[in-house]
Amino acid sequence: MKTLKNWTVDKQSANHLELLIDNQHRLCLYVLEENLFRVLIKRKGELALNRTWSIAPEQDVPWEGRRRDDVSGFTCPAWTLTQQDDTLTVATEQLRVTVHQPLWLEWHYRNEAGEWQPLVNDRPPSAYLLNAHGDGVAHYLSRRKDERFYGLGEKAGDLQRNGKRYEMRNLDAMGYNAASTDPLYKHIPFTLTRRDDVSYGLFYDNLSSCWLDLGNEIDNYHTAYRRWQAEAGDIDYYLFTGKRVLDVTKTFVRLTGKTLFGPKWSLGYSGSTMHYTDAPDAQNQLMNFIRLCDEHAIPCDSFQLSSGYTSINGKRYVFNWNYDKVPQPKVMSQAFHDAGLRLAANIKPCLLQDHPRYSEVAERGLFIRASETDAPERSSFWAD
Repeated sequence: MKTLKNWTVDKQSANHLELLIDNQHRLCLYVLEENLFRVLIKRKGELALNRTWSIAPEQDVPWEGRRRDDVSGFTCPAWTLTQQDDTLTVATEQLRVTVHQPLWLEWHYRNEAGEWQPLVNDRPPSAYLLNAHGDGVAHYLSRRKDERFYGLGEKAGDLQRNGKRYEMRNLDAMGYNAASTDPLYKHIPFTLTRRDDVSYGLFYDNLSSCWLDLGNEIDNYHTAYRRWQAEAGDIDYYLFTGKRVLDVTKTFVRLTGKTLFGPKWSLGYSGSTMHYTDAPDAQNQLMNFIRLCDEHAIPCDSFQLSSGYTSINGKRYVFNWNYDKVPQPKVMSQAFHDAGLRLAANIKPCLLQDHPRYSEVAERGLFIRASETDAPERSSFWAD
């Protein structure tokens, strides 16, 4: 990877500063809140993806995504700019960042006594890297001994993440080892760092598969560091501070959107088993589940249908009813509703290539398209 080095100030607006890097790339530094800054690097002046589905400071992200240059929902407070020979400093009342030459950033926060204190800094002299012959990107920060790392969403192992390397690549990791399996289901490249006197959050807005090394890797040619690295996309991160972990958590929730709470019934016991829908008399098995719940006074609010009800010759075909197994799906569904149980269908995110309605869906342009051919994207799924 090639390290980004030399910069000059190129543009300035009310909410951001733009630097020209190595005469071809651009670093945009946004001041979004008193305690929230954003760093965005545009390779050769262009974004790899001009929309985001992760940032929602005011309302939910629209279906088509939010433009990456959209700052609506942020207060964009006043800030100051100070320049010297080889540095420039951008500051609000709570957060300050100094850009050094060659390129690395140094962050400070203002404590309760009104004094500027070190927060975190990039790893000098190699902080921002772009793959010279591909799409990969990386960001390195220095790592302090008194930092405790948390976050990353659902991950196996200790809640404190120090000394480990984690991968963000969504897998159906059924039956995983709660101590060691990685990666898991979710993609949340957010770390929350706690020191005795301050907390700060770091969120990378990039949906590509990525890795976060929080002290697992050691390089004799560098002081202690942490690393975020992605297969593709943009270096686009948000850094924000708070006195407490709770304060940082609240800022992150506001940045990315609040939790969507489901209906009350979704919090109750939900039955599920592959055995029922894989059986040749699936409807009888499912109807018997209703009887057993009543017989044993088991409170149940919903039932998750496993994919056996969609089968044809041993394969699963989403949106298909196997009428041999379930001859009367409407009657069965009504029986569940009459018993106070909601049915949840098992929906796979794809169609098998020999699905009965594959051609119809393709003709209507409903598939995700392959980037090279504009044809429906095809990937390995089960044995198909």
